[in-house]
Amino acid sequence: MFDAPSLIFAAAGLAVFAAALLPRLLMRAPVSMPMVFLGAGVVIFSLAEGLPSPDPVAHGEITLHLSEICVIVSLMGAGLALDRPLGRARWATTWRLLGIVMPLCLVGLTLLGLSVLGLSLAAALLVAAALAPTDPVLASEVQVAAPSEAQEDLDGEDEVRFGLTSEAGLNDGLAFPFVYLAIALSVVGTAPAAWLPHFTAVDVVWRIAIGCLAGFAVGKLLGRIFFRSPIDSIRMASHSEGFVALAATFLTYGITEMIEGYGFIAVFVCALTIRAGERTHGYHGVLH
Repeated sequence: MFDAPSLIFAAAGLAVFAAALLPRLLMRAPVSMPMVFLGAGVVIFSLAEGLPSPDPVAHGEITLHLSEICVIVSLMGAGLALDRPLGRARWATTWRLLGIVMPLCLVGLTLLGLSVLGLSLAAALLVAAALAPTDPVLASEVQVAAPSEAQEDLDGEDEVRFGLTSEAGLNDGLAFPFVYLAIALSVVGTAPAAWLPHFTAVDVVWRIAIGCLAGFAVGKLLGRIFFRSPIDSIRMASHSEGFVALAATFLTYGITEMIEGYGFIAVFVCALTIRAGERTHGYHGVLH
C-alpha cells in the first residue's frame, strides 16, 4: 500500500519528534527511550512489507558507522553537560571508576569467558573489552542534565550522575587498547615478547596521548571561535548556531582517527575543553 521510501521518511520524522518528546513523557516511567525506539522498530519491520532488511550482519559497514555516530554524538553531549571543572580531587569518583572498577570488570569478564563460555584468551578479552565500558548512549538515562549557567551549580552536581557521565565519556576510548590486545593475541600468540612492546608504545601511550591532545587542540580552537573571535560574524555564541556541535564532533573524530588516535577520547576531551573555555555561557545549552 505504501512504498518503502515514503514509510522511511515518515518514520524518520516521527522519530525526531519522539526524540524531543519522550524524555519528558518517560521521566517517571520505568521505561527508557532506547527501549521505546527498539520496540517501535520491531513493530514497524514486522508489519510493513518491502522495507530493507535491518540485519546488522548483512549491513556491517552501515551498522558500524551508525554506531560510531551514535556514540560520538553522545560523548559530545556528555562532555558539554558536565558542569564540574576537571581536576584530580573534583573527579576522584571518575578516576576510581576508571582505574579500579573498569579493570576489575575486564578481568572478571575475561575469566568468565574462559571458565564458563570456554572461549580462548583472545576471544574472552575481546568480549570483556566490549562489555566492560558504560555505554554513553544508554547511560544518558541516568546522566547529568543539560549544562547549567549558574556559577553555584558548577560543583553541585549529583555525585552518582556525575560519576556515570564522566566515566562513560572516557571508558569507551580506554577500552580500545584491550580490543587491540585481543586482536594481537589472536594473531601473534600469548608470548609477551610478541605483543607487549607494540601494545604499550602504540595502543596505550600513542593512541591515548593523541586522542587527548587532538581533542584538546580542536576544543581550544573551536572555543576561541565560539566565544572569543574578534570577528562578530564568526563568533558562533553570538548567533546561537547549535548545529555546529555536530561539526565539532565529526571534525574531532575524523582528524584523530586519521592520525591513529582514539577518536572517542578526543571527542569527549574536545567537549570538556569547549566547556572550560567559557564555563557559564548559555551557548553550551544550545550546543548540548
